[in-house]
Amino acid sequence: MTRLLSLHGATSRLRLYRWQIRHAVRMVTASVAAYALVFALGLDVDFSAVITAIIVTQSNIGGSFRMAVEQLFASVVGAACGVLAVLALHPQDPVIGAAALVLALVPLAILGALSPGYRMAPISAVIVLLGGPGPDAEVLSQGFDRVLGVAIGCGAGVLVSMLVLPARASRAAVTTAGEIAQLMADQLRALTSGGSDTQSRLVSLSADTREKLILLSELVDEAARERRIRVSAIEPDGPRLLRTLRRLRHDLDSLRRALREAGSDALHECVAAPWRRAADAGAETLDGIARIIDGQRAEDDLPDLGPAVRDYLNALEEIRVGGLAFSLSPAALRRMFGIGFALDQFRRDLDDMVEVACEARNRQPRRLMKG
Repeated sequence: MTRLLSLHGATSRLRLYRWQIRHAVRMVTASVAAYALVFALGLDVDFSAVITAIIVTQSNIGGSFRMAVEQLFASVVGAACGVLAVLALHPQDPVIGAAALVLALVPLAILGALSPGYRMAPISAVIVLLGGPGPDAEVLSQGFDRVLGVAIGCGAGVLVSMLVLPARASRAAVTTAGEIAQLMADQLRALTSGGSDTQSRLVSLSADTREKLILLSELVDEAARERRIRVSAIEPDGPRLLRTLRRLRHDLDSLRRALREAGSDALHECVAAPWRRAADAGAETLDGIARIIDGQRAEDDLPDLGPAVRDYLNALEEIRVGGLAFSLSPAALRRMFGIGFALDQFRRDLDDMVEVACEARNRQPRRLMKG
C-alpha cells in the first residue's frame, strides 16, 4: 500500500511538471542531435551548432521556428559585419583590433535595439573578429563556419520541436485563454467581496491577467507561423480570441474605476443587490467559458447575464424617475451610471466571448479536449 501511494505521488508530480519535462527532453534531444550531425559531417562547428540548438528549442513549434529564423538572419548579418570590419582595417594590434570591434558592433547594436531578433548578431561578429589572427581567407572561413554552425543548430532545433513531443502554439493559446477567463471571474468576485484585502487582491489579479494576455499575444503570433509552415491544420481564430479577451479586460477595468468613484462609500441599496447579481452571473459565465474551452461544459449550461443587467439598469431608471437622484451626490451618481454603462458593454462582449470559446473548442483536436 505504501509503495502504491508513493508511486501515485510520483505520478502526480510528473503530471504537475509535464510541460517542463517535455521542454527539457526536447532541448536535450536538439543539442545532442546537433552535436551528432556535426560529428557525422566531420565539421568543426560543434560549439555554434549546439548552443544554437538549445536557444532555438522553445516551448512550441511556432516559437522554435521564429527563433530559428531570427538566429539564422542574425548570424548572417553579424558574420558579414565581422568579416567586412576585418577586411577594411586588417587588425594586427590591439588598437586596430578595438577599432574593428567598434566598426562592426555599432551598426549591429543599433539593429539589435531596433529589432530584438538581431540581438545575437553582435555575438557572431565578435566570434569572427576574435577568432584569432590570420589572413583574410581565414577570416572568411571563420564567418562561413559561424553561419554553418548556426544553420545546423537551427535545423536540429526545429526538427526536434516538430518530431519529439511536439507542442503547438495554437493549443497553448486556447489553454491560456481559459486561464484568462478564470482570472477575470476571480476579479469579479473580488469586486463584490468587500473585504479589507480587496484592493490588493484586485491589483494582483489584474497583473496576472495582463501577463497572461501578453503571453496569449505571443502565442497567437507563433500559431500564425505554424499555420504558414503547414504545422497546424486545425487552429482557432487566435486574433479574435485575443481581441475579445482584451475587450473584456477593458470592461473589468471600467467597472473597477466606476466602483472607486465614490471612494469608500457603499453602493446605494437601490442598485447594490442588482449589481451583486450581475457580478455573480458574470463570474459564473466566465467560469463556464473556461470550462467550455477545456471541453468540460456546453454553452447551453451558462447563466444569462442579460436579466441581471436589465435589473440594474431598471433600478437606475427608477432612481432617475422617482427623484432620488436629487438626494445623491454627483460622485455617487457617476459611480452608479458608470457601473451601468460598463455592465451593459461587459454583457455584449461576454456574449461574443461565449461564441469565440465554442469555436475555439470545436476547432481543437479531441485529445486536447480530453486532456
